[in-house]
Amino acid sequence: MSNRIFNGNWYFPVDGHFVSAKQVRINEILQDYDPNLQLQWIPPDRRSSNDLAFRVVCFPPGKPSYAICFAEEADERLLAKVFEADQANSPNKLSYIDNYNKALELTRAKEEHERLQECHEMAASVIRNNKSHYRIYNHRGELIDLERAGRSHPC
Repeated sequence: MSNRIFNGNWYFPVDGHFVSAKQVRINEILQDYDPNLQLQWIPPDRRSSNDLAFRVVCFPPGKPSYAICFAEEADERLLAKVFEADQANSPNKLSYIDNYNKALELTRAKEEHERLQECHEMAASVIRNNKSHYRIYNHRGELIDLERAGRSHPC
């Protein structure tokens, strides 16, 4: 079944819950980091009062899955825990602060990538559209009219 977006959140019709865009982004970052990792939300009826809401599960090929870490929120702190768990046996272990800063950097880069994709989609739409014109503000706050050459508009 396909997911639908409602007020900036992803809706999963299978279990009837909403997942925020940030949670989707964190899961995408985890998948980019290691395709075997997956962010999972634990529904309240399946956890005790002491359990946390999110977990990262590793699905190694040909082996049973296992939990990497648990967190109350799906954000940069969760990514830092994953990075820390991955470096646990490494002699060149980074501190939690370094892992957190790396997670913040990755999250910002993913947000910027998504913003650029939206800009490219908008530009492609403007280029394909020969019936409308657009007015946008550039980075200096100046109003720019975007329209096809040879087409006049009534404004």
